[in-house]
Amino acid sequence: MRNSKFLTIVLPLVLVSSMMLSGCSFIDNIEVKMNLKNQQFDYIKQNKVDKIIIQSVRDSGFRFVVNDPKAIDDIYKILSDGSEVSKKSSLDPDYIFEVCTGDEVRKYQYVVGANEHGTGNFYDDDKAFSVPKNLENTIMQNLSFIRKPRDFNYIYYQSILKVIDKKKDSLSNGNKVGVNISGDTDCLKYIFSVDLEDFKKSLNKTLPSVDLVNNNYEDFDTIIKVKNRGYNSTVFKTLITVDNKKDNSFESYYVTAEYNYKDWDIKISEPNKVPQDW
Repeated sequence: MRNSKFLTIVLPLVLVSSMMLSGCSFIDNIEVKMNLKNQQFDYIKQNKVDKIIIQSVRDSGFRFVVNDPKAIDDIYKILSDGSEVSKKSSLDPDYIFEVCTGDEVRKYQYVVGANEHGTGNFYDDDKAFSVPKNLENTIMQNLSFIRKPRDFNYIYYQSILKVIDKKKDSLSNGNKVGVNISGDTDCLKYIFSVDLEDFKKSLNKTLPSVDLVNNNYEDFDTIIKVKNRGYNSTVFKTLITVDNKKDNSFESYYVTAEYNYKDWDIKISEPNKVPQDW
């Protein structure tokens, strides 16, 4: 009788404990089957990953190493939350990831912020994954030494668009115009493919015959070159040159963006005239 009472009390406790212990793996299996989670990056958790090297595609000098175990685990959790998809993003990658485990290095490409339906923004030669946007946030959290300019996307691209708009009449006369940002080394680390796609749409609205230069200088009659000349929390300066091969003219525009009362005031100099406060 005593044994019967003991089993009546203890057996349910054992069953509940077993369910609690197996609950996480059960949920994980369900998520994997529903493609809400993947196991392709479990090797990061199972093996000792020495470091993850993250390299900017546009800025060869922008390379950093993640070797803190917690940061590596954060990256693993985000990657494992990514769903496997059938094809890669059509956009150019922004970063290359190298996951180093001893002598073995696994390489992936990552497109920041890409949300094309059914395409992967984190991929290697064999598989593609649609990973959450917080991977980008995790990267930035580990870059405490990086001070991205305030409202970068607005002031950077608007400065270029305003110069093009100012020159629109002369650039519309049968000119094929190319915008070259590849030499703007101070800002390349902040430029992502998703933002460039939006910028291209704005360019075409301003001037239909304009496009970004991509190692094809010879295809353009006029090259607009962009070069940052310094920034802080309230001022952003950009030198934009317009090299017109058709009429052999070359003009420099000094653009100053000042932050005043939650808004940016963008001023463009007269051609080849350096402002006093430059």
